[in-house]
Amino acid sequence: MKILVHYPFTDEQHDHLRQIARENGGHEVFVANDDQEALAVASEIDIIVGHFPPAVCAAAPNLRWVQSFSTGMDKFLFPEIIDRDEVAISNVAGLYAPQGGEHAWALLLALTRGIDKSIRHNDQRKWAGGATVELTGQTLGLVGLGGFGIEMAKRAAGYDMPIIAIDPVRRDRPPGVSELKDNSRENLHSLLRRADVVMMACPRTEETYHLIGREELALMKTSAYLINVTRGGIIDEDALSEALHDGQIAGAGIDVTEIEPLPEESPLWDAPNIILTPHRAGASQHRPRKVHEFFCAQLERYLKGEPVLNIIDKKKGY
Repeated sequence: MKILVHYPFTDEQHDHLRQIARENGGHEVFVANDDQEALAVASEIDIIVGHFPPAVCAAAPNLRWVQSFSTGMDKFLFPEIIDRDEVAISNVAGLYAPQGGEHAWALLLALTRGIDKSIRHNDQRKWAGGATVELTGQTLGLVGLGGFGIEMAKRAAGYDMPIIAIDPVRRDRPPGVSELKDNSRENLHSLLRRADVVMMACPRTEETYHLIGREELALMKTSAYLINVTRGGIIDEDALSEALHDGQIAGAGIDVTEIEPLPEESPLWDAPNIILTPHRAGASQHRPRKVHEFFCAQLERYLKGEPVLNIIDKKKGY
């Protein structure tokens, strides 16, 4: 088989992938530094590791497996992948979850301890901060219990927070989660009414697009906080801006938006009690190493005929 590696690994990391391919059947590895280089060899390849542009996939008649570099798949399940039953695709679900959980909590703590306000006052040399809220004993609502949701839940343990969650697939309650239900509209609305903090931890699909809109925001407590570090488009941003201006919720921490970078005309820029970060939840000094190690393990599994992890249901989007 011929394997295309289209990801900015180091030469040493590329050599390691070549070694795995060679030792598990004498397969050949091509390295592409850009889409043009990938297109030049697309007609020969059976496997893509890393980036997989539509044009490259369309030009690869022998393609059988794609290992994505992303967790969320909403921007990558294009017809050149979905319409080909012979092509399997896997993602890196869970790989970025620890730092994602940290980022969600960083946003929440900055909001509830008034740190965002203190930073603004620092620039003016003012000894002042914002209002503070104690989280201990408050109820955390998790919309989704995949990798990100689990990591968010782990970090709630230190705050003695009861955790209620909904998820479309998971039925076993992880440690610390006191209540888990399916993701019906009724259960979502119940969670929103009860939670003091709502953290979004679901993928973006047709079903979750604008999952949180005006109706849902109106159900939340006026003292509640909303955090989203997973995928943009899950929250209706116009509705969120209105809710913040109207005091329907206490604050929001948003790392992902429907359009990125967030347009200058977005109402979120002028909304009160919001912290915006530029899609940084998945960032980590360990990310390059972890991605490489995961890709190597996945490639070895595939070449040995073993099941690979994180195969995506292309119709569901996760």
